[in-house]
Amino acid sequence: MKQKKYTSDDKLSVVLDMLKGQKTVAQICKEHGIRDSLAYRWKDEALEGIKEGFSNKKKGPYATPEAEKERLLTIIGQQAVIIDFQKKISQKFSL
Repeated sequence: MKQKKYTSDDKLSVVLDMLKGQKTVAQICKEHGIRDSLAYRWKDEALEGIKEGFSNKKKGPYATPEAEKERLLTIIGQQAVIIDFQKKISQKFSL
C-alpha cells in the first residue's frame, strides 16, 4: 500500500486540534484518517520545533549583525592581502 504524503497544513491542523483539547485524539484521527501514533509523533515534532524557536540558537560569536559584519570585513581584508601579493608576484615575473 502506498503511503499518503501529508502536507504541513494537514499536520498543523491535527496538532492544533490536539492542543485545543475539544475532541479526543481518537476523534481527531478518525476525522483525518490517520493513526493515533502518527498524530502523537506530529505533536512531538511540533512541540520540539516550538522549543527550538524559543531557544534562540544564534548564541554563537556571529549572533548579532555587527559581529557578522566584522567577520565579513576580516575575510575581505584577508582576500585583499592575497590579491595584492599575487599582483606583486605576477609583476615580478612578468606574468
